Amino acid sequence: MSAGADAGDDRFYDSYVSTHAGTGGAAAAALVYRRDIRPYLPRRSASCRVLDIGCGQGKLVALMLADGLDAHGVDISPEQVAVAHARGLDRVQLGDLHRYLHETAGTWDAIVATDVLEHLTRRELIRTFDDVRAALRRGGRFIARVPNAVSPTGGHTMYGDFTHQTWFTHRRVAQLAAVTGFDSVRSRACPPPVHGLTSLVRSVVWGLIGGAWKLALMAETGQLRGHIVTQNLTFVAASGELAVSRPVTRAAVSVDSERQPA
Repeated sequence: MSAGADAGDDRFYDSYVSTHAGTGGAAAAALVYRRDIRPYLPRRSASCRVLDIGCGQGKLVALMLADGLDAHGVDISPEQVAVAHARGLDRVQLGDLHRYLHETAGTWDAIVATDVLEHLTRRELIRTFDDVRAALRRGGRFIARVPNAVSPTGGHTMYGDFTHQTWFTHRRVAQLAAVTGFDSVRSRACPPPVHGLTSLVRSVVWGLIGGAWKLALMAETGQLRGHIVTQNLTFVAASGELAVSRPVTRAAVSVDSERQPA
């Protein structure tokens, strides 16, 4: 999924489907949506307005529409948007995410960004967090999945796409959220989702490997809890959900365990 970043050459986004993304992945998108996005939406009804920035071919937009949400998407890749339109997703628009967020400021209950923020430079990330917060209604949420720099295999995700520029840790996410005025942020691991026998075996094996890596981090850092070691992590940054007396420059930080909702 592409956002609006400068990859150094427009050809990368102009041909993103044919040279990198392909047109598959609907099943994987459904697993990501059910586990990492749907549980954290403010509500699930037709009155819930959700925007997917860097929506690519609109797979998540389609899933949210099927869930009865007022879902929309924006992407800078002409190929990706053309695929979405060919599938009948007229709610996916071609455009720059910053311009779109400015034009719809204060209107969204949730903004989603999966596999998007890593395409941005540091300066662009600060701008994006600012623009997202301004585009959210009070009580809105920014839900995103990003590559995790702490993961022993995180480079597989980070360097699997030439257009990737930045990766993350939960502390880096918390710092960004605090500086840009979000009230709280929660980070979660993204272990292999269980949806059959093979994936169950993968999940068990990963649990052993991940546990060993967290033990190594505990031994090195002295920090007993809060380690996220999956290739990706998901975070939820909230706008205006905490008491108004809490300074907006001090985001409350929560780090969840590897266990995920079904």
